[in-house]
Amino acid sequence: MTLSSVAVLGAVTVASLIAFRIIYNLRFHPLAKFPGPWYLAVTSLPLAIISLLKREPEWLLDLAKKYSDGDIPIRIAPTLLLFPKPSSIKDIYWDPKNNTKAGLYGTGMLGPPHLFTTINGEDHRILRKALGGPQWSFGALKNIWEPRIDSLIELLTSKLFSAAECNEPVVLCDRVAQFAADVMTLVSFSEPWGFVEHGRDERGILQSFRDGLVFFGFAGRFRGLRETVLKHPPLAKFLLPKVDDEGGNGFLMWQADRQVAERERRIEDEGFEQEKPDYLQHTLEARINGQPLNPMQKRAHVTLLIQAGADTTGTAMGSTLRFLLLNPSCLAKTRAEIDAAETAGYLSSPVQYEETRAHLPYLIACIKEGGLRLNPPATNLFARVAGPGGAKVGSVSVPEGYEMTSNAYVVQRDPELFGPDPEVFRPERWLEGSSEHKAAEMEAGLFVFGVGPRVCLGKDIAMFELYKLLPEIIRRFDMELLDKGRYVVAGGVAYNKDLVVKLSARV
Repeated sequence: MTLSSVAVLGAVTVASLIAFRIIYNLRFHPLAKFPGPWYLAVTSLPLAIISLLKREPEWLLDLAKKYSDGDIPIRIAPTLLLFPKPSSIKDIYWDPKNNTKAGLYGTGMLGPPHLFTTINGEDHRILRKALGGPQWSFGALKNIWEPRIDSLIELLTSKLFSAAECNEPVVLCDRVAQFAADVMTLVSFSEPWGFVEHGRDERGILQSFRDGLVFFGFAGRFRGLRETVLKHPPLAKFLLPKVDDEGGNGFLMWQADRQVAERERRIEDEGFEQEKPDYLQHTLEARINGQPLNPMQKRAHVTLLIQAGADTTGTAMGSTLRFLLLNPSCLAKTRAEIDAAETAGYLSSPVQYEETRAHLPYLIACIKEGGLRLNPPATNLFARVAGPGGAKVGSVSVPEGYEMTSNAYVVQRDPELFGPDPEVFRPERWLEGSSEHKAAEMEAGLFVFGVGPRVCLGKDIAMFELYKLLPEIIRRFDMELLDKGRYVVAGGVAYNKDLVVKLSARV
């Protein structure tokens, strides 16, 4: 056989295999009956490309509008179904049979395995039992950290007053993200790292995390890449984060390694101990079957603390402020509520978490509406694998071993739950009517922190920050919008860019 004949035979074989895959996926695959664009049923590459282009949330919403019919999901990859209705969340994420995560989490792009990326449900349960506890609760935040968070708020507002006096434009989305990063490093390591003090992305933490998101999203969605290249060690080492990287998640891993090593040295050499432990200390003291976490687990979970809390909470704060600035009547209402509560003597300086809960319902509605519902900080495809015997999601049967997901950006725009104007910023929807039951239903439809046994451990920390910093900025400053900037989603995680204002102190 000549070389040209071998080439022709090879080309025919490859073409035949591709044709067989296309025909099988479209006609005979167990998920072939579900609607969706044909090309998504053939390969996961289009989904990965959409993520790479930072257009995933809007694109998934368009698919939901075009293909959704009642409870019927949309096939967005050969093995993955998107359920666009909030009513599906409970069936997918609360059923213990479905507590195995999909392969997206196993890429290694977020560093060594930790709570967020642990795929096996039982492994996650054991790890969460070791690391969870009252230290994550509102009670601990109020009793241990609120006074120190108040100091950070005072520091930030003093910096903003200085900018106002100098008539300097302020990139507000960056300032609130820096505040959130300082809070996370404070509660993680007992000392903030200086984001607020220096008015910058200290040590490049925020940008390095964002830099890693793009490839994390692409690799996680493109099954061919994650199942072949990333599982082949000689190739993976060129793509996965490393502790000597100058940016991305490798840089975060280096920071975590340094923090753990220094704390362990202090414990060993100085007998260091804390009356009120920070989260690093809790990680070092965690036990599984009486044994401490191994070195990789310790470092992975310190990395997780930075990944999960530093930027996402800042995103929720920045988005809430943007929606208020773009809707002056809502901002005026919020300010009037704060002023009335202050005049009545209900507010401290800075505002305390419980004061916001008790006296600022309209502000809370604005946070839920803009910072959580319309611009969720995490819109990822939190896919689960249908467990033994398959899964039942509403009236839909998902075969065992196949993947199902919801998406916060999509389910939080469902017109049946949120009304005929689900893409409009209207905080009043959370306060209307006869509606304690309706508000509870909408709360249950917020998927931004996940639900079920894998709900975000840092949810209370995020809400704590939102309820404290936002009323303080609104009560102290008038804000002129210079640039509304934009909400960006990369790899399923959101951040804000270029929200620029000019501030003036309120008298």
